[in-house]
Amino acid sequence: MVRVLHRHLRMTDQKGQLASTRYAVLLVDTGEMGGRSVLDRLRQLMIRNGLAVSMNLRVHDPEGFGSGDDDQHNGGRRSSDYAPQSINNDIREEAEILNAWPQASHSAVEVTTEDPMISTPWVTMALKRATDIVGACVGLTLGGPLILGSMVAIKLNSSGPAIFKQTREGLRGKPFTIYKLRTMVVDAEKSQADLRAKSHRDGPAFKIKSDPRVTSVGRILRATCIDELPQLWNVLRGDMSLVGPRPLPWHESRACNRWHRRRLDLRPGMTCYWQVNKTQATSFDEWMRMDLRYVDQFGLFEDFGLIAQTITVPMTGRGSD
Repeated sequence: MVRVLHRHLRMTDQKGQLASTRYAVLLVDTGEMGGRSVLDRLRQLMIRNGLAVSMNLRVHDPEGFGSGDDDQHNGGRRSSDYAPQSINNDIREEAEILNAWPQASHSAVEVTTEDPMISTPWVTMALKRATDIVGACVGLTLGGPLILGSMVAIKLNSSGPAIFKQTREGLRGKPFTIYKLRTMVVDAEKSQADLRAKSHRDGPAFKIKSDPRVTSVGRILRATCIDELPQLWNVLRGDMSLVGPRPLPWHESRACNRWHRRRLDLRPGMTCYWQVNKTQATSFDEWMRMDLRYVDQFGLFEDFGLIAQTITVPMTGRGSD
């Protein structure tokens, strides 16, 4: 039942468990008629999947509902078992079947111990982790001289450490320290608040074109994505994966909307849909939807395809976009 809800409702709809056999969905920015339409559709889907589920719709209106006799008022809230007024013969026939099922009560719903929200077979996860380890080892071996050479260039170009460390939010919200080659002046984060108004990205993420804090060497490292290579150490440690939703800085991730945070159900990665095609994400919400699409549909072949696409990013100088 929960799989049906998960697959046929919007990413922005909040899904939760109220009790051992009761589930709820908050239909964000949806009026009463929209809610009735959703319930009608869900009834059909449940029946077609052989599920006998009792459902009801609760509607909230901050301005109240007037004095209708059929409404149950409670602080501007109305609760009703939704029965469609005009339905075609097929739907009516299905509804009659549902009403005839004696097990269509909450107490008869079977609950399993399986996590219903994300299907992550252990074999797939084990192969993904093995790919991460092999890829990180190969990448660190081949990219080691490039990392060392870049560190020397950073030290010659500006004072301060060559490696930049930052706390980011990882799998299930666990914080970890990410490693990158430093591309900005020292203590660049302290001036971020002054530049916030110039950010070209909406939402909590901070992105600014022609960032004045970036050094001359840093611009080259960003355009070629060389600054990201130390994250292979994070991959080897298990903090990150080669492919997965990009980890946000701790304070930005904590400021995300609740539906955004489902991206934390998978280990964050060095690359994903957004990294290979940022032009598709015209807003922060679109970026988050791209990450959630990966969370819902990820696979090894998909990972290999994204890695291949990522290789073309530095070749075209799009790493600093």
